[in-house]
Amino acid sequence: MANGSFKKKGSAQGGANPNPKVLVAGWIGSMVLVALVTVLVTYNFSDEGSEPEASAPEQVAQNQPDKEVVESSADARIESPQEPGDDQMAANEPAPEPEPPQFMPNLQFIGRQGIVQLAGANMPPSDVVAGWCRELAERVGGVDTSDCMSGAFADSGHKSVNGRPLVMRKIEPSKQQSQSGRVLLIAATHGDELSSVGTVFSWMNIIADKGTPYAWQVAPVLNPDGLFHEPPTRVNANGVDLNRNLPTAGWAKESRDYWRRVGFEKRRFPGESAGSEPENKWLAEQVREFKPDVIISLHAPYGLLDYDGDFPAPRKMGSLNLHRLGVYPGSLGNYASRMQGIPVITVELDNADEAPGEQEIAQMFTDLNEWLDRYFRSVRQASAGNGAAEAG
Repeated sequence: MANGSFKKKGSAQGGANPNPKVLVAGWIGSMVLVALVTVLVTYNFSDEGSEPEASAPEQVAQNQPDKEVVESSADARIESPQEPGDDQMAANEPAPEPEPPQFMPNLQFIGRQGIVQLAGANMPPSDVVAGWCRELAERVGGVDTSDCMSGAFADSGHKSVNGRPLVMRKIEPSKQQSQSGRVLLIAATHGDELSSVGTVFSWMNIIADKGTPYAWQVAPVLNPDGLFHEPPTRVNANGVDLNRNLPTAGWAKESRDYWRRVGFEKRRFPGESAGSEPENKWLAEQVREFKPDVIISLHAPYGLLDYDGDFPAPRKMGSLNLHRLGVYPGSLGNYASRMQGIPVITVELDNADEAPGEQEIAQMFTDLNEWLDRYFRSVRQASAGNGAAEAG
């Protein structure tokens, strides 16, 4: 083609010019491709999700001066700083990066303790949970309505005898380490022990502030019918003591013998059959599905620390000293520790109505975490030893 023209395929004539419509269509297609690539690069989507770099908080502050800065901790609390001044906005020339869509699952943000898995905790609570939070804040000191309604709590779908929701909360580890332990935390097994609920909420606030290496599942009110009764009662709406109703070995005979020894006291009625109560059926399901390594159960008002398990017991928590009470037919210590090998720490606060002071609550949680660290370190060492023995 010395004359610079081209020859169509299948044509004997040369020198034909390309069709203008074809050129326009090709140009439009190339522009669409460039636009798609730009969108993908801007949003940085991936199949697995991308982890922010360590300097992500500073980048957000610099590149999004007119956006809210999201700082998440273990309970996904969201803080909004004041709007920056005009001079600061003028200094930031790059266009703000778009915020990640809030509807995407398994969002990750940089918080005080590193990457925190929110898993939908930033979603508003359901009407059921919102109503539960309002009632609980009115009944129990130390429960803040706004914190409760932050979206961290979920309706389990299970109900008490009177149809009240059994609400729970999951807290994922914020300090990444291998083989993080699982802790089940329970309060208000007896509805007249209100201080146990306020203490658990204070502990959750500490976790939110300092983070945790463990996965927690929290049932802050196991017996809502008893707690919201006027006046609050130890037993549930069927008049059953939930801590004498769990299905333990020999329950049919031993529970009746025990009830006879306490003079058939109504407050300690074990029920007509083992595990008969809906609250305990839900608790047994949590133990079966969550598979906790440790269970912490808060009670009042004996002012002591009880323990069931083979690992060395915690000697004290705050001002509470170890004083083993033994196990009872249908009790959580009997059901979880003796029957399933799960250590159970029972915290008996010294006042059923008012939670301990802030300093005491903090010291109790510090002492608890020191024991948890020792326990899980021992579990990891035993697991590593077993693995080495099998490899040998």
